[in-house]
Amino acid sequence: MLQRPDRDAGKRTSSEDLDATFIGQPALQLVYDTAPIGLAFLSPDCRYLQINQRLTEICGISVADHLGRTVRDCVPALADSVEQIVKSIMETGEPVTGIEVEGQRPDQKEKRFWITYWHPFRGPNGDIVGINVAAEEITERKRTQAALQASERQFHSLADAIPQLAWMASPDGQVFWFNDRWYQYTGWTPDNIGSHDWQALILPASQADIRARWTRTLETGLPLELELSLRGRDSQYRTFLTRAIPLRDANGTVYRWIGTHVDISERERNEREVRAAKAAAEAALQHLRETQHSLIEAEKLAALGRLVAGVAHEINSPVGASLTVASTLEQKSIEFRKEMERGELRRSTLNSFLRATQDACSQLVTNLNRAGELIQSFKQVATDRSESERRSFDAGELIGQVLMSLRPGLRSRTQSLDVACEPALVMDSYPGPLGQVITNLFQNSVMHAFPAGEAGTMTIRAWRTDGETIAMTFADNGRGMNPVIRRQALDPFFTTRRDEGCTGLGLHIVHNIIINRLGGTLSLDSEPGAGTTVEITLPLVAPRA
Repeated sequence: MLQRPDRDAGKRTSSEDLDATFIGQPALQLVYDTAPIGLAFLSPDCRYLQINQRLTEICGISVADHLGRTVRDCVPALADSVEQIVKSIMETGEPVTGIEVEGQRPDQKEKRFWITYWHPFRGPNGDIVGINVAAEEITERKRTQAALQASERQFHSLADAIPQLAWMASPDGQVFWFNDRWYQYTGWTPDNIGSHDWQALILPASQADIRARWTRTLETGLPLELELSLRGRDSQYRTFLTRAIPLRDANGTVYRWIGTHVDISERERNEREVRAAKAAAEAALQHLRETQHSLIEAEKLAALGRLVAGVAHEINSPVGASLTVASTLEQKSIEFRKEMERGELRRSTLNSFLRATQDACSQLVTNLNRAGELIQSFKQVATDRSESERRSFDAGELIGQVLMSLRPGLRSRTQSLDVACEPALVMDSYPGPLGQVITNLFQNSVMHAFPAGEAGTMTIRAWRTDGETIAMTFADNGRGMNPVIRRQALDPFFTTRRDEGCTGLGLHIVHNIIINRLGGTLSLDSEPGAGTTVEITLPLVAPRA
């Protein structure tokens, strides 16, 4: 530690010599007055012999208050340090530079900082006659450095808190910092990080490709994004999404790289599970479709079986009756011929044979007509589109004409029919099939909604819904249907009254005509005891066959 020198011992010349060598020189005074930094000239005993205005601004004391006074008198807090520096220069003759000084002006509470430079000043004979001092204030620089350091600490704290692996690299790609999460994952420590190449953690099979891409990124200065596998402290490789972003200064020059590794191994596992689940679902769906197709085919076969059974049952009755009558008539004819050949024919026998023949023919006609009607109904299931001509007609008038022929059937019954159709419902469609729809709905209600002659009302409504369609409802307040019957009501040959001669084709024919011939839609709503409502929507212009 340098001791404070005796002021007299520190003098190498008299005051007159100092004045002669320093004070009053115009060139030096000009430098002092215009310099942007603080300048002073100290005597060997640390008295201010010369000082510029900038230094007094820094210290907060006027020039007049400094000149001739010692540093200890003017700036007591810095006196010990200044005296040690001056003593060192006087003893060694070597300058002292880059000394950071911390001080405070008397009129301010804020600390200030300077960098000082101390150089010996020699007289004509080479002796050191004083010390030139230059002081550059670095308070703002110190504040900026402190703020930067605080920002760096805040960044590091934030980076250490995130769940991702983070790192920073120099412009040439040398990684110099990792966050805590990196050390936790790899098992490395900050002390031995320098002995490791972090790229050695990459899955060996991809190391060459990753290094090549990192090299191209450094050359282009463009951001990088890729997936790579990194080995953890448990020696297991996990997939990470890696991003590297260049940080640029005001001139656009890359001064640092910052990167992150986001663990996506769980996401990849979930994606694999989703893909596997999707594949399983698609396989299940395909199996379901195949099963559904098999069920549909089975149902078709069952429907075909019901169709054949229905046809056989319905045709069997009139045909069987006709066969019986024909067989009986044939037997009577044989007996009649034998009697005639024997010459035993009597008038009573002839009359009996004629009556039997007449009755048989009558029964044959009735049964064969019934069979013909059934065959026509069966043909209607297919709805032969070529049978009915297309023309323009008024739907309300057509409904009225059809019901006119049906109303006589209600005279012996207790049901009533209520019709309300909007006028001018002109359609370009098929009147024959539409008439068949009205007839079948009417007959179905009479037969099933009001069995045993129960009283009730049937209602028909028709109106225009928009410029392209009309709506029609056929409703009754009869017995209605339970859910099981309602679900099968439109199926072919489904009937609850087959023993009474019903074929089960009425509503199916209605459905087939509405959908396939008239291009409309049909819905059926029914509840037990609440009647049945059939809602129909038809286009004004039917689709072309």
